[in-house]
Amino acid sequence: MSKTKEYSNGEVTIVWKPNLCIHSTNCIKGLPEVFDMNKRPWINADGSTSDKIINQVRKCPSGALSFYMNTKKQKGEQNMSNVKVDLMENGPILVNGKIELKNSKGEAIPCENTVALCRCGGSKNKPFCDGTHNTNGFKE
Repeated sequence: MSKTKEYSNGEVTIVWKPNLCIHSTNCIKGLPEVFDMNKRPWINADGSTSDKIINQVRKCPSGALSFYMNTKKQKGEQNMSNVKVDLMENGPILVNGKIELKNSKGEAIPCENTVALCRCGGSKNKPFCDGTHNTNGFKE
């Protein structure tokens, strides 16, 4: 079972699934007052407004970061009716939208609205990307 951590400011809760993270650093670069790898915990949900947190979390390319509103107790993800698949240059396959991912035995693999799938073959967390493409020379 994969580890999940939650960080809340009372209004919004940030959900972090480290096993899905591809270390794009979008979160750190986009909202360093909330996401800081040099601090523990590395997510400070009180570091900015809920709106800014939501906007930044939505930019997570792998789906490692998501959120829900505490008052509504519903996932605050984008409601996408269509699936969008992007091949990242020299990187993973990004799938955006509501999908059902199954393993070779037909068992559902939990994933959120955005998932980064390994394209280089080197991930230690298949089928998910773990950023290995950055070090194994994958080019495409």
